[in-house]
Amino acid sequence: MILKQGVRLLGVKPETVAAMIVANSIFQKREVPFVVTSVVDGKHRRGSRHYSGYAFDVRTRNLSQTHAIDVHKEMKDALGDDYDVLLESNHIHIEYDPKTGS
Repeated sequence: MILKQGVRLLGVKPETVAAMIVANSIFQKREVPFVVTSVVDGKHRRGSRHYSGYAFDVRTRNLSQTHAIDVHKEMKDALGDDYDVLLESNHIHIEYDPKTGS
């Protein structure tokens, strides 16, 4: 795992660390660097789970569009319904967002 310069981890939650470990293993299988670009730092929308330590972003510029789509799907499958995994234009956003009963 590589942290982009300036990435802050103070306040990161265990659920986020667990997701980072899973995501890192997915990148390792593809022999692609796993670069975390934001955790509790940076500018995000109001109410973002980044600010509470429940979200992080991963760089995708080292993946082809096809591989980014594949990695996104594999992360969604591996992390399950308690995590939102969003493929953005230049990163994958992962956040712990458990769904309450049905």
